[in-house]
Parts: sequence; structure tokens; C-alpha cells
Amino acid sequence: MMLKARVPLPIVTRNIRRGIKCRRCHAFDWQAIGGSIGKCGRCGQVESVQRIAADYFTRLDLLYPGDIYKRRDIMDHLKLAVSEYTLQKIIHANFRRLEHRKRIYFFSP
Repeated sequence: MMLKARVPLPIVTRNIRRGIKCRRCHAFDWQAIGGSIGKCGRCGQVESVQRIAADYFTRLDLLYPGDIYKRRDIMDHLKLAVSEYTLQKIIHANFRRLEHRKRIYFFSP
């Protein structure tokens, strides 16, 4: 069985909402608590910020494979107010630099 190359899906992008969605109640009401955990404002579900960011970009990579991101794009997608230290941990764990360029990354968990 041959595997086909991944290509972007024909999806209307205006219907996609950016931000972290709660796994339990499906609300877009996540808030960062401290530096490494996040909490849903509606149901109280608590999870690691790094884990939910990795899950978010894994799903986004299925829609747009090979997409490149700048630091501000990553923050814009997450819609969470995280510290610089937490952002660096998310980037180093889930992204790789594009050649030798600074602050331009591609998702590679």
C-alpha cells in the first residue's frame, strides 16, 4: 500500500476559530495560570499549557501541513497570555527553526 503525500485540505479558513478549546466543555475560555498550567474559565478543567499547545498545533498541521510560523503567529494562534519562558518551552519542544533564520519556525513535534 502506497502512502500519499500530505496536501492541504480545501477548507474555508474563515470558519476556523483560533484559540485553545476545552476538551471537556468545548469552550474557548482558556486562561494561563502561573507559568505552566491553564484552566478553562467555564468548567474548571486544568491542563498543561505545553500539552494543549502541542495538541492544537498537531491538529492545525493536519489542515495546513508544512506551514511556517513566526513567534507572534504562535502567540496569535494560542490566544493565551503566557510568559516568555513558557513560550520558549513551547517553541523548543514543538517547533524547529527554518534554516538559520531567527524567529521563523515550522511545526515538528
